Amino acid sequence: MWYRVKLFLFFLIFCGWVNPVWAVGAEDSRLIHAEEVFMHYCAHCHGTQGDGDGFNAEFLGKEPTQLSDSEFISKKSNDQIFRIINNGGVGVRKSHLMPVFGKTLSEDEIWSLVAYIRKLAEDDSHPVPEKGAWNSKRPEWPPVTGAEIISFSNWFKSRGKEKESLETGEYLFHKKKSCLACHQINEEEGGRVGPSLVRAGFYYKPEWVFAWIKNPHVFKPETKMPNLPLENEEAQTIAAFLNDQVEEDAAFVEELKPFLEQKGDPKKGKQLFFDQEEKANCGKCHRVNGEGGKVGPDLSLVGSSRRPEFILESILNPKAVITAGFKSVLILTKEGKLITGIKKNEDDSSLDIVDKKGKNLHIQKDQIKKFKVQKISIMPGNFKDLLSVEEIADLLVFLKTLTHPAFAGTE
Repeated sequence: MWYRVKLFLFFLIFCGWVNPVWAVGAEDSRLIHAEEVFMHYCAHCHGTQGDGDGFNAEFLGKEPTQLSDSEFISKKSNDQIFRIINNGGVGVRKSHLMPVFGKTLSEDEIWSLVAYIRKLAEDDSHPVPEKGAWNSKRPEWPPVTGAEIISFSNWFKSRGKEKESLETGEYLFHKKKSCLACHQINEEEGGRVGPSLVRAGFYYKPEWVFAWIKNPHVFKPETKMPNLPLENEEAQTIAAFLNDQVEEDAAFVEELKPFLEQKGDPKKGKQLFFDQEEKANCGKCHRVNGEGGKVGPDLSLVGSSRRPEFILESILNPKAVITAGFKSVLILTKEGKLITGIKKNEDDSSLDIVDKKGKNLHIQKDQIKKFKVQKISIMPGNFKDLLSVEEIADLLVFLKTLTHPAFAGTE
């Protein structure tokens, strides 16, 4: 019987009498992809089921829209939902906390999200056409060039500390460009999706911040941060504002001097990093240019992005700052097994964990008795005792060589 129904529908579509639509609940391949996109970019605020209860929702100062609310969604046209995803909150005179996704996702993907939102709300009052004259290719933005980075560096030296630059950058960060939705900027404000920027001026080189916010996907294609429509002047002032976010501990800075004053040997540092017989063996957990583990952050561009002082802090006191997405979790299963690792993926029914040995584990949520996000780093905290000042200096110098070609000549 179902075969005949499908054959009849195909006949109607073929004759042009019926416009094909995504039916609510249909197992359409584009809906499956839309779910993946939603989980990657939207679920941390809107929740995995669209109930507005994502882990980041409590930090926004405003409740995210409940996309599962059938009554609310049914009052919105498909074009309205498309525009707010495409243009962001500011683009449709709504909340600045909703980012622009039209510079990151294809038109086809955004229309797929519209259909997926209808599915979450169980709303079939506005059928979404299966296919229109939509571009299925994601927008491509040119990478920031070395000349642009040098130009920014010169601007920053002359104007990066000016009051007007800092105030403009602060306004854009807080009120215009959705940055506050994902990044913590002080003890009270900011989301938890991306890295904390409370001490951004200590963590990051200003040139890196400028290049990153201009086009994050060129450096990390899998990032959750969307490409933002930033003019050079906007990116400059935001980078200046973030560089001004510094809370230095004078005693700790003094403690770093012996390591910074050592010349260091990058070849010895590389051996310490990768050799499994060495005391450091960083490559067990960290990846560099495709080589090494995946437990900790990829360090392929750390020389371009991080300040030497922050790299040292991460070696000597790894729990001081735990990179976003790399907080360790402790799980007690119903069978009494303890599991510690880094959460990589999560859906309604399961978690994907990488343990400290680099082993991938898939855990069903109905098998978990207790779950806790830990405040400690999975990275060993005793390198100061294991390594000499000279060896730490060697590691630092090696890590400083890990740069992106566009940053050549900016030191």
